[in-house]
Amino acid sequence: MYPGEWKGNNVPETNRILILGESHYDENNDGDVGKVSSYTTAEVVESYLSHRELSEGFENWHRFFDRIAESFGYTHERSKEFYGKVFFGNYVPVLCGKGDTNKSGYFMNFNRTEYNNELFSFVNQNRISVIVCFTKATFWNLPAASNKDQDTYDEIKLPSIGGRMNKINVYEYASGVKHGSCDIALEAPLKVYGIRHPSAKGGYNSKQVYEVLSREACLQGICLNVNSRG
Repeated sequence: MYPGEWKGNNVPETNRILILGESHYDENNDGDVGKVSSYTTAEVVESYLSHRELSEGFENWHRFFDRIAESFGYTHERSKEFYGKVFFGNYVPVLCGKGDTNKSGYFMNFNRTEYNNELFSFVNQNRISVIVCFTKATFWNLPAASNKDQDTYDEIKLPSIGGRMNKINVYEYASGVKHGSCDIALEAPLKVYGIRHPSAKGGYNSKQVYEVLSREACLQGICLNVNSRG
């Protein structure tokens, strides 16, 4: 986990949710790939929430956080409300490059067990019940299922987008058992949703994602219903 995870000021005591991204990036490609930046994840979220008006240079950044909030029924105007209810963290603990210099896949491949140990330790320490992972690359790098009798896997199909197959992948991890590529046992069951990245090639449809997430029992407490969305 990247240092300094975000915790909203209205996180509930039960059914806690972690929004999981992939990594922070070396925006200027100035040689910081593989290093920890001076800023924390919490500071990035705070900066997004404090810049309510879209400004030049922040377009992709705003779009990423807005689309995540929209996937739970929150408009840009209500995104502060959403992020106040959740944890937010990035899986890769160092800066990754952009474009041809992006090393996130390399870091995840060679540090899979270490990264998963950090994630499951964070889950245990903060009593996380659900992870909603907005990157398929990270989802598939998570601990392997122990066996079909203890863990379950499911797929929720969505309409294709940009000519590409589109689905939400779902893992339910059992507690107290060993999982592949991880040395940390969960202290409570954990459900994980794997969703395409909000800036993935081919596009992203937050309304389609909302229609699925709002029907999931473990997420109904955070998803706005249609009548209350502003």
